[in-house]
Amino acid sequence: MNTLIITAALALSTLFHGEPPTSKSEVKQKIEHSLSAIERNLPLEVNQNGLVRVSLKVDENGKLQILEADYSHEELKNLLADRLALITIDNKTDDVVYYYEFRFEKH
Repeated sequence: MNTLIITAALALSTLFHGEPPTSKSEVKQKIEHSLSAIERNLPLEVNQNGLVRVSLKVDENGKLQILEADYSHEELKNLLADRLALITIDNKTDDVVYYYEFRFEKH
């Protein structure tokens, strides 16, 4: 069984930008939906863990743009980046930075 745990530190972005809750929840929902199938393709060995932390924002076209990434496995980061690139956000917000932490485990 593979496990994906998504932890979001969105409170920081709302403190400084006062972004509407609908855009925050839309970003989170779309990311969770996009990553639901990623569990079957984890580039990890059995009983191996991985971590990817990203800061991202929505660009003028509604696409998620990764600003920074910190990761334990480059293959996980690339897989995550590919999945995030497929997402389009309807409610665009200016200069709001979202922080996510993705923990991957393969059992």
